[in-house]
Amino acid sequence: MISKTKVRNVIGLAAAVGLWQLMAKGGFVNDFMLPSPAEAVQALIELASDGSLWEHLIESLKRVGMGYLIAACVGLPLGFVCGVWKPAADLVRPVIEALRPIPPLAWVPIAILWFGLGDASAYFLVFLGCVFPMFFGAYTAVRSLDMNLVNAAKCLGASRWMLMRDVFIPASLPIVMPNLRLALGWGWMCVVTAELIAAQSGLGYLIQQSRQVFQIQNVVAGMATIGMVGYLMSASLERLERRINAWAPSERH
Repeated sequence: MISKTKVRNVIGLAAAVGLWQLMAKGGFVNDFMLPSPAEAVQALIELASDGSLWEHLIESLKRVGMGYLIAACVGLPLGFVCGVWKPAADLVRPVIEALRPIPPLAWVPIAILWFGLGDASAYFLVFLGCVFPMFFGAYTAVRSLDMNLVNAAKCLGASRWMLMRDVFIPASLPIVMPNLRLALGWGWMCVVTAELIAAQSGLGYLIQQSRQVFQIQNVVAGMATIGMVGYLMSASLERLERRINAWAPSERH
């Protein structure tokens, strides 16, 4: 059975697209500057038919996946360690707080200088977009943990490894998982930014090339693909989050 929330979501999206189409057909929007949804869909079909859309999409997904994985391998353990061990937090947090406000776009010249044009630069920029939400998710989750759980486990003879595996990590998931989803969204935005400037393939590159030859319908088609794929990734991670955190209290809609 389809929930009322899903129905409202579809109605809202359909209304927005319908208004866009009406404005384009009514002449309120310059169809060269912003093609109608019908033109964007036609361009999307053509790009999918000749295979170029899938080639660029696969490259973008590969880059965001690799950068996200590297960020998870660095940000989550570092956040857990800093949350458990205060001296580590005193050393690491000032560095994190100094780097976190710098937007990934500002790192593009450095990324190109260090890694050149290509995948490595994109991995680096995605890493920067993902690592900070992951770190603070893990750090905040551990710092806000109910110490009664920790003390109870210690009384039962739990070692430090058992505390981390059986107490800290499971109890922190309700906070960590939303931050993983947030990090994925940031990573997806960063990979497109990287491809606009520092890559020779990917959805961002497709948009940039289409802009240069004034194929604005392909630009909009690329943007629509970015939005749809980003939504699907977020929805998939949200579903996984609900499965993993099924035991945790949740907000009812």
